[in-house]
Amino acid sequence: KQEFDYWYPLDLRVSGKDLIQNHLTFFIYNHTALMAKRNWPRGIRCNGHIMLNSEKMSKSTGNFKTLRQAIQEFSATATRFALADAGDGVDDANFVFETANAAVLRLTKELTWMEEV
Repeated sequence: KQEFDYWYPLDLRVSGKDLIQNHLTFFIYNHTALMAKRNWPRGIRCNGHIMLNSEKMSKSTGNFKTLRQAIQEFSATATRFALADAGDGVDDANFVFETANAAVLRLTKELTWMEEV
């Protein structure tokens, strides 16, 4: 009971858009059928998939990059810029390498400017 009270009610469940018809539907059914209303989930958030340079990510085609790889290639801050620009919601986000590279240049210029001041 103590562990249940710790975890419930859920504040937010986040899932990909491909799970709406199955996982999330049953998630709602199970919680509303088995639990008192006070323990129902407070919210659900769905997101799209991430594309790289307008192409579907796929390991088999080589169009794939992990977050760790993006940070190593572009830096954490430039990766954040590109991800923030990529999109939001259930539409597929598009991580564009050019955006990440532009962020690196912008940040480098700002750092140089700050050091000169």
